[in-house]
Amino acid sequence: MDYSKRHFDWFGFIIGLISLYAGYLVLWYPLNSLSTIAMIFGIYVILRGQYQLWFGSQMTKFLGVRSGWTVFSAIVDILIGVLFIVRSDVSVMILIYMFAIWFLIDAIFQLTTSRFYHFFGKKYYLAIVILAILNLIFAFVLLFNPILAGGVIVFFLAFFFFTTGIVGIIEAF
Repeated sequence: MDYSKRHFDWFGFIIGLISLYAGYLVLWYPLNSLSTIAMIFGIYVILRGQYQLWFGSQMTKFLGVRSGWTVFSAIVDILIGVLFIVRSDVSVMILIYMFAIWFLIDAIFQLTTSRFYHFFGKKYYLAIVILAILNLIFAFVLLFNPILAGGVIVFFLAFFFFTTGIVGIIEAF
């Protein structure tokens, strides 16, 4: 393939500009951004619940096995999804705490698995432990400061859009 005759990629350029604009909107309207994330999550959970209902019916149809837990889990998922869509104020708070708990679980996992890095050297092991402890502290800060956690979520989302936009524009040339 001859790369010297490469043409300008208008589609990638436009997607890059849209991503930059989305990053700007996320930073300019952080609460709306969190509400949108919560609504998208709610739609996802409803679709997952519907899939579980279908899967449970297929298990009964083809395997002859009734799956009460699958149906129960599907109904719970659908109710949670509806809650996330209908009550955006509650869903934003739940989302923020879910994010903080995710960081906490990840930090605990890093600490529990850090002993395996001892085989790669003591300095490497100590670096992993120190970073895991810092992650644990950060997780507790997020857990007990929901406004900061919401800001971190918004920052991560804006960072994603900005980097995606810059990469799209660079790749267009």
